[in-house]
Parts: sequence; C-alpha cells; structure tokens
Amino acid sequence: MHKYLHLLKFNLKLAWLNNALMAAVWIGIIPLFAGIRHLDAPASAVVLEKFAALTGIILMTPLFMPEQNRDIRDLMHSKTTPQTGVQLIRLLLALVTVLVLIWGMAAWMQMMDSHFPAARYIGGTFATAFFLGSLGYAAYGLSDQLTIGYMLPLAYYLANMFTGSKYVGHFYLFSLGNGSFNEKYWLLAGGIVLLLLTLGVKELQRRR
Repeated sequence: MHKYLHLLKFNLKLAWLNNALMAAVWIGIIPLFAGIRHLDAPASAVVLEKFAALTGIILMTPLFMPEQNRDIRDLMHSKTTPQTGVQLIRLLLALVTVLVLIWGMAAWMQMMDSHFPAARYIGGTFATAFFLGSLGYAAYGLSDQLTIGYMLPLAYYLANMFTGSKYVGHFYLFSLGNGSFNEKYWLLAGGIVLLLLTLGVKELQRRR
C-alpha cells in the first residue's frame, strides 16, 4: 500500500497536474461561447456532450508522455511495480478528474437555471468523455506519437458532428440530445476494450 501511495503522489505532479489545469480552464471558458443559462434538456445535452466531454481527451490522451523522457522511462522500468500498475493509477486520477469536472459543469448549469436530469446527463457525458479519452490513450500508446493520440479522437468527434450516427451506429457520441442513453453503454464498453488492449500491448512490449 505504501508503494502505491508513493506512486500516486509521484504521478499527481508528473502526469496529472498540468492536464487537470488545462481541463479545468476548458470547463471555465465553455460559457464564453456556449450559453449555459435557462437551457432545456436537449440544449443542455449539447453543452455537456459536445464541449464538457472533451475533458476526456485532455486528461487521458497524454498519460504516456512522461515515458517519452528517457531518464524517467529508465527509472520506471527499474522499479518493481509493473508499468500496468502505474498506468492504472494515472487512469484512475484522470477519470476521477473527468467525472468531477463534468459534475461541476452540470452543477454550474443548474445554478444558471438550466433544467435536465442531472444524474443521467452526467453519466452519459462521462461515457462520451471516457470513449474519446480512451481513443486518444490507445492511439498514443500504440503509436508513441502524441499528435496521432490527439488527432484520432478529434477526427472521430468531428465525424460524429457532421455525419451523426450514420457511420458509427451504436458508438454515436451525442445521443443524449436525441433522448437515447443506450449508446452510452456501448461507449463505456468500447472504452474499456481500448484501455485493456493498449495496456496489454504495452505490457508485452515491456517484457520483450
């Protein structure tokens, strides 16, 4: 337990703080270009799914970045704690932060007299953020190219915006605005598969 608490403290600064600050700033500027006052449920879904959900990309995509520094990579590989354990700690920090920021955005909107089912919308927005973040995490982890890590989820996001569910089916990102929650279960499942695949491949690479 002491070992993992030490890793948690180490990764708070190494792989979380800057990303969390950027995501918080993003949440803070959303009202500057998207109104959050007096919204009904469909309009609230737009703000949450299309803007607040981008925190998943901000927080999850760059989690492999510390290992790009050779000294840090060698240090981490010299530890007895598996890299998978380190990544799980980073993912936990990122996902808790995503959830807190989405909840904060939803609470802020309700304070501004917007009306929507809070638990359903927070959970649905988190599912969208989780899937987008998992896409970025997998793209970066498997390619070792941060640019690809950001490009893939953003391309998927834009495809959903401009073509709707026509090509993505159950993995449509913005279903809350249409009154549907079923797609969110698919997004959660897809995100979990992406994370497991990435962690599995990275562990195999480490053992080689």
